[in-house]
Amino acid sequence: MTSPNEFPDQAIPGRPTSFADWLQAFKQQASFFTGVRLDTSAPRWPLAEVLPVLPFIGAAIGLAAGLVFGIVCTIDGPRWLAAVLAVGAAILLTRALHEDGLADTADGLGPHALEPPRRLEIMRDSRNGTFGVLALALSVLIKIACLAHFEGGTGLVVLIAAHALSRATLAYPLLAYAPVRQDGLGMQAGKPTDNGVWLTIGIGVAMAFILLVGKGFFAAILVPVATIAMAWIATRWIAERIGGYTGDTLGAVQQMAELAFLVVAALLIAH
Repeated sequence: MTSPNEFPDQAIPGRPTSFADWLQAFKQQASFFTGVRLDTSAPRWPLAEVLPVLPFIGAAIGLAAGLVFGIVCTIDGPRWLAAVLAVGAAILLTRALHEDGLADTADGLGPHALEPPRRLEIMRDSRNGTFGVLALALSVLIKIACLAHFEGGTGLVVLIAAHALSRATLAYPLLAYAPVRQDGLGMQAGKPTDNGVWLTIGIGVAMAFILLVGKGFFAAILVPVATIAMAWIATRWIAERIGGYTGDTLGAVQQMAELAFLVVAALLIAH
């Protein structure tokens, strides 16, 4: 996995100070987290300094996938087909960035009785093993099964909220642990402040609550709580096995958080 800060210009210290700066930061990170190439010719900030843009990038990805889901449902297409196309649209839009991290993480952490250096070596191998293939297959199947439960409008808001909050949770590993490699994404992303991390997660939670409250107050509370709990559990479980995080494990945390969101939403929210 490459770094969002691998651009020709040198990153500048400090956080953006104006709307124009934040817009540029959004473009910069959106160019990394999706396959959409936006103008990033202006000065660049390390990811840790612009974490609050993550839930907005996630919301944009969710909106694109949700529109695909809603359109197929509107023309009376089968909901399972709408779910397949929506999941596929998100994967294409993001170039399977986080799915790749999930597969690599599963390959490295799946086997028993391995030392951290060996796990990291496996995770850097571009070939997918049994654990990685199974993790990807189960992830896609669970997402499709959950989305097929919803009608078009509900699926749209659920996808926006799921992608926004799950990407906001990426801020937590950056704060709680240290990168295990000196030459990877984690190190280049920088170390965020407490305020930046909690602001990012707060924005993600607020987005999810606002989008879901019309589907039920209980669901609007419990779904975000379950998502954050899953991100916390996954982050700690990973750190206990490799001593911190990598770019791949950040992707795995996002995927686990998204899955938790969709599963609990499917259980609590009516069609």
